[in-house]
Amino acid sequence: MTSHRDPRAMSRDELVAYFNAGGDISELLRDATAGPDLGPTPSPDAIPMIVTGVRLPSDVVRRLDQLAGNDRGGRSGVIRQAIDEFLERHAGEAA
Repeated sequence: MTSHRDPRAMSRDELVAYFNAGGDISELLRDATAGPDLGPTPSPDAIPMIVTGVRLPSDVVRRLDQLAGNDRGGRSGVIRQAIDEFLERHAGEAA
């Protein structure tokens, strides 16, 4: 048995602290059951948008939100535009 509290019983603030401290998502998945078969995994090219997560300092998020203002694309739109511009500037470069 683990010495950590069960993340499913934590408040939002406790979860944030848990994951910021390197909490392991396997605790959440431990008792998960398989869902319905949704068929084969589609090719990434067949998916118009893929959700991904990044950790950003809170002051950066506040600045992104201010920059986005009432724009329909919101914070995500600002980030997508910045990434598109970055990729265009660095096209053909290897990491």
